[in-house]
Amino acid sequence: MDKKAVHKISYGLYVIGSKKDGKFEGCVVNSIIQLTSNPMTLALSCVNENFTCEAVKASKEFSVSILSQDVDPFVIGNFGFQSGKDGTYKWSNVPLELFNNIPVVKGSAGYLHCKVKDMTDLGTHTLFICEIADAKDGVGTALTYEYYQNNLKKAALNAFNRSKGIEVPEETSGEKWVCKICGYVYSGAVPFEDLPDDWVCPLCKHPKSDFEKQ
Repeated sequence: MDKKAVHKISYGLYVIGSKKDGKFEGCVVNSIIQLTSNPMTLALSCVNENFTCEAVKASKEFSVSILSQDVDPFVIGNFGFQSGKDGTYKWSNVPLELFNNIPVVKGSAGYLHCKVKDMTDLGTHTLFICEIADAKDGVGTALTYEYYQNNLKKAALNAFNRSKGIEVPEETSGEKWVCKICGYVYSGAVPFEDLPDDWVCPLCKHPKSDFEKQ
């Protein structure tokens, strides 16, 4: 399957904010669609392994920061390449403000406050059907998923790695293997083809089969 075709389906890129046990949580999602205009409802599909998904299930409400094209790539890496399950507090690393007492990314293209009306377990994801309880316009042009894939994905990964003290390899003209899921570039001493079949991406934990040669 060529996943590049799937990436061309029109999505946005958003940061979901929620709260669990008095702590703010957040993650990046791309699967949000408006369902109806009266009443205003939307659907959110969220990965079950994300700690933010657990927070949404518990609190039955969340915020949506509609990211802009000029968003700092680190914001995407911060919310997309690490988990709150290990105690990481992602909101300490980005400029935030509160929208109806739920955190949002300051300077975004728009903000929504949503309340969960129904949810369905899809196996790997949970589908939330939600009422848009409040909305506020922001600044800038909304970031699309295709624009992210083509222009910001590598920058987001590199910014996140640098924040963790991980060396970012220089660009070379030689062969390289790139994770199709998170954009991680393999640069180990062992040739990629010689890595064991059970080797996984050190960042997103997806299997060797999700890498492609570039």
